[in-house]
Amino acid sequence: MRIKLIDFRWFPLTIIIAYVPFHILEEALGNFPQWMSEHYNLPSPLSYPHWLINNSLFLLALLTGFYIYSRNREKNLIFGVGILFWGFINSMEHIVFSIADVKLSPGFFSSLLFLIIFIAGIAKLKQIGLLTIKSIFLSIVIALGYWVIPMILIVSLGSWIKQMFP
Repeated sequence: MRIKLIDFRWFPLTIIIAYVPFHILEEALGNFPQWMSEHYNLPSPLSYPHWLINNSLFLLALLTGFYIYSRNREKNLIFGVGILFWGFINSMEHIVFSIADVKLSPGFFSSLLFLIIFIAGIAKLKQIGLLTIKSIFLSIVIALGYWVIPMILIVSLGSWIKQMFP
């Protein structure tokens, strides 16, 4: 199927679908909590329930962004494109660490899917004339929000979650 025939809304939605369950499952099978502990110098690996709660906060941010985008797809396009950039950032984490470690990180293969969806979505926007410097900048800001807001919640709730799920 040619990219011309695909409605743009499918690109951010596909990022979310690739995230849950595929990316999270691949990370889980590769013991991502242990990998994360080693790469981000955490005092100890998160329990799987704690890690899944953290992932649910990222999912909530993405679903909120998709909802905002869906309410008015023209006016709120940057929220949909921000999801693409979130996927790109996530893919870069896995790709860069895999190269640096000379070993595939947990989630590497699904991160390649994020990258493909990102490239195809950006190509679609360019094709339909909606890719501008301003929209790219604002979409990156939104994507950073999809990272920062959950991270603030993760850090704020971390001790409590760790007590609940040691």
